[in-house]
Amino acid sequence: MTRFRSILFWLHLAAGVLAAVVVLIMSVTGVALTYEKQMLEWADRRAWSVPPSAGSARLSPETLLARVREARAEAVPTSLTLRAHPAAPATVAFEGADSLLVDPSSGAIIGPPPTGLRSFFRTMTNWHRWLALEGTSRPLGKAVTGAANLAFLFIVLSGIYLWVPRLWIRAQFRNVLWFRRDLPSKARDFN
Repeated sequence: MTRFRSILFWLHLAAGVLAAVVVLIMSVTGVALTYEKQMLEWADRRAWSVPPSAGSARLSPETLLARVREARAEAVPTSLTLRAHPAAPATVAFEGADSLLVDPSSGAIIGPPPTGLRSFFRTMTNWHRWLALEGTSRPLGKAVTGAANLAFLFIVLSGIYLWVPRLWIRAQFRNVLWFRRDLPSKARDFN
């Protein structure tokens, strides 16, 4: 059993060393992507106009999309975002990560939303999914991130096994649960 734990420890360590850089990149970009919708909403607020007059009603989504198609016949809309706030424009996204802000009462195109944060989040997505590889290299980047995720799962599961004491007695669990400053350097570092 000691031999198995030793082999598992070295495999655990090797997997950690090999996957560390990719896991770090995915962690940092993942945290940034967590707040993508909120940050884009915040950036789009600068493009919001004065609230429509009391008598104007919002167009139906079908009518709004029809007006956008009339104005941009060459582009195919992929999504429509309507907001509850009376001053908020509708956002129409097109194929190829292009989007427009549209007045929900008249269907008039306000213009493209601010692009700075959208470009930042596109870059974060490229790093998170494909390690910023482009074109035909993207499958390689996806394979590397997938392998790093699999290695990370192995690290977590093997780490739990390595952490659990061999003897299930109170003193052994106390030794691994609480940090002890009075130990010699090697034992303290392990603790």
